[in-house]
Amino acid sequence: MTTPNDIDQLTRRDERVAVASLSAAFANYDLLTALCPDVARRRWAAEAFARFLFRIAVRTGIVFATRDRAAVVCALPPGSEWPSEWEYVRCGVLSLAVRLRWRSGLRFMRLGPWFDSTREKHVGDRPHWYVHLLGVRPEAQGRGLSRAVMRPIFESADRTGTPIYLETMPEANVAIYKKLGFALVGRTELPGGLPNWELLREPSKSLATQATGAT
Repeated sequence: MTTPNDIDQLTRRDERVAVASLSAAFANYDLLTALCPDVARRRWAAEAFARFLFRIAVRTGIVFATRDRAAVVCALPPGSEWPSEWEYVRCGVLSLAVRLRWRSGLRFMRLGPWFDSTREKHVGDRPHWYVHLLGVRPEAQGRGLSRAVMRPIFESADRTGTPIYLETMPEANVAIYKKLGFALVGRTELPGGLPNWELLREPSKSLATQATGAT
């Protein structure tokens, strides 16, 4: 896949800097706050959370970042499978469970099937992109970096006529994603009462038509 000049595709060698940006972005994320109320410990847990999801994308999906690594997106392209429990272990879920403490760690691991069923409800068996982590360092927010780092995914999705699915917990993020072309398709509550907002971006019809040759 080609990428814009200011966007890089990351590999496992980029883990340290990517995880630093993602953990800063998610230090006060609703899910982590609920699972780990202690602020000092949560910073430690956020690092393991970011590393776990980064490794999933490197192993089975794709990771893009802005040149300065202030914005990072982890996604699974069409045809990629969410990892098995064994892959979870290889990607570091046990380290995350320890940092969350075991009870909260088990709660986190049990959310996987719930997220899968919610995504399936909205996309069914349609090939789709699944953006499972998108973060911008706090000091770099408000500069349009979310749109920039998503550009390769948008371009690929539009070219192939493929939707993009993601979810978020802070309601304030919904307006941000709507500006990026996503539509709100659902709101459900996670086990424990946390809200989950589900969003879908349909591909550009004009570009999809060009790609298929349809008229």
